[in-house]
Amino acid sequence: MTDERPQAIRNELAHIGAHTVIQAGGDVVVHGGMDRGPYRPPVPSQVPPSTPWFVDRTGALAWWSDLLRGTEQRPACVAVVSGMRGVGKTALVRRMAEEAGGRFPGGQMHVDLLDWRGETGRVDVSGALRGCLRALGVTEPFLPAALPDLMAMFRTMTAQSSVLVVLDEVTEPAQVEPFVPKAAGSVVLAVSDARLAELVTAGALPLPAVRPLERTDALKLLAARCGEELVAADRVSAENLVEWCGGLPLALDLIAGRLALDPVRTLSDLVAELADDGAPSDDSALRETRAVTAALTAVYRNLPERCRHLYRGLAVFPGSEFDADIAAVIAEVSPAAAGRLLRVLEEASLITAARAGEERYRFYELARTHARAQAEGRPEAERRAALRRVVEYYRVRAACADRAVMGDRYRVTEHATLLAGVEDPFAGKDGAPAALAWLSRERGNALAALRAAVAEGRTLFTAAWQLAEALTALYLNQRFVRDWIESGELGIAAAAGEPDGGNKRAEVRLSCLLSRPLADDGQLERARELMDRAVPLADQTGDLVLRASAREFLGRLWERDDPERAIALFERSARLNEQAHVPRGVALAEYFIGCAETARGRHQAALDRLTRALHLFLAPEEGEGDRRMAGRAKVALGEAHRALGDEEAARRSLSEGAELLETAGAVAYELPARRLLAGMARADGDRGAERAQLGRMLDILTAGGSPDAAAVRERLDELDGPP
Repeated sequence: MTDERPQAIRNELAHIGAHTVIQAGGDVVVHGGMDRGPYRPPVPSQVPPSTPWFVDRTGALAWWSDLLRGTEQRPACVAVVSGMRGVGKTALVRRMAEEAGGRFPGGQMHVDLLDWRGETGRVDVSGALRGCLRALGVTEPFLPAALPDLMAMFRTMTAQSSVLVVLDEVTEPAQVEPFVPKAAGSVVLAVSDARLAELVTAGALPLPAVRPLERTDALKLLAARCGEELVAADRVSAENLVEWCGGLPLALDLIAGRLALDPVRTLSDLVAELADDGAPSDDSALRETRAVTAALTAVYRNLPERCRHLYRGLAVFPGSEFDADIAAVIAEVSPAAAGRLLRVLEEASLITAARAGEERYRFYELARTHARAQAEGRPEAERRAALRRVVEYYRVRAACADRAVMGDRYRVTEHATLLAGVEDPFAGKDGAPAALAWLSRERGNALAALRAAVAEGRTLFTAAWQLAEALTALYLNQRFVRDWIESGELGIAAAAGEPDGGNKRAEVRLSCLLSRPLADDGQLERARELMDRAVPLADQTGDLVLRASAREFLGRLWERDDPERAIALFERSARLNEQAHVPRGVALAEYFIGCAETARGRHQAALDRLTRALHLFLAPEEGEGDRRMAGRAKVALGEAHRALGDEEAARRSLSEGAELLETAGAVAYELPARRLLAGMARADGDRGAERAQLGRMLDILTAGGSPDAAAVRERLDELDGPP
């Protein structure tokens, strides 16, 4: 069956204000309205603070100051900040954002494309752009699926006030265009290791390449990190260290971290230690590699063994960010102990905070490379064991989150077995929102763990497909389409690759779920081919519910282009659900048959089917009934009545459906019903009824951050004027 949200959880809000209302696993009951004053979108402030040890870069900051003064009234522009790794680009752009002050009233956004880069290096620009729109207050039901529509919405949402976008880890010029705001005076800072010459040729402004610090400034940085007294006491050794580091701030940070770990060690001790790796080279690229590698090795050698163990283990971690929970899994210690170890690594400048105010960390890329080199010298069993623990952590935690968000939906994974004796972190009345937040936060890490599990081979195939199934709890609520497609493909491969002919039930289930993002992504033919294979495979399992579900999913792929074929599939799904004694599955099939009958113009047949579906959705054995689907059935009934010319019955069904959807918090389905009712009221000349429907529409659109709210507000202003 198509996954619809269960009715186990009921949340009530006294009113809707300027806050987002999330429905993640139950009903949200909304009472009252909201202030309909001018909509003010959130002002993002995402760029992390700069380092307190920032030195020099006066030329770059002067260039930035001139750019800000010269572009305040001009169209949005792109500025390229380039330079080698470890040279201080990140610190510079963060300081530039601080120096801008209130120059960008629309806010400051930070997008790290590394977080959206897949295994092949391809960047999910659509996913990153959705993140920007969420920061601007647009909620999930109003986020379009296609990249061109996302770009258009981003321009609309950034049209009023100038915005700064810091776009990190840019590797190709084409990655920049979607993030260019509309408002005059807006700036995109594209940060890259490369010069991005094509972008500059197309009109971007190139900041002179960020270069290593001059000796004087490098000494200032060393003094700021280690103390002026220490540097003054041994100026010669300090200068030797600066020479070794090649003026690279990252290498100097590592030197400071080395001294922080062992305050007894002197600058001359460090010079002697680094000298073991040979003299620095005149070649800048080689000097960079030698300087950073030597500094990293010096720090690593002085770490306590537990920190070294964690450092090597984090190199095996397939994700990009980690916290104390992940570190605890890798190091096999408590989260509290892992948190202390992470802070030691941060003080040593081996890892850095991912975001201000959060105890989540990430590697400097050069440090990750070094850590991997250290891990390669350890037994293979150590690496495999760490990876298994990570995959198991995500499998179990994602299953807990899936259960909290989606309730008792159909699954192939047996939660009773997998989660027996597990302490559920999402148990309790607020479990669903907390679980969805965790899934969203760990999105990239969980997908990376899934990739690693499939790459590891058969020993982790079961964990892999179960993780893929659990992650759909996120994807059904937040449309990370590219992630969903990759997760589904990996899960299917793992299920098919299990010993003894594979796990057919898991393969079918994941094929059904994968068909949805494929269709959203415009890959309709591929989705149909997938389900054409899944239906006979489902029949081999003997699982009546899975057989019914496969036909329902395939029917959904044909309901627009071939309603007759879709109806035949839905009919078979209904009969199988009846045999399995699953009344809700029957109700869903009847509902989809009714919609397909409407699509082919058989409105009386649609009324009959939809009436039966409505009765089943509200059946006493369903408790309060499925108000969300009952509301959708009522709206579909209203459309059928209207097509038959019964305006009164249409108005009644649409109104009742809209009310049910409002109490269920299903705003994505409520909004079209309200729009139809408003149009009918306008055609009848009933200004009061139209005003009431438009008012509710404005509540929904404003709370969801939709730019369509402006047109509704304009019509309401007309209605409030003279007739």
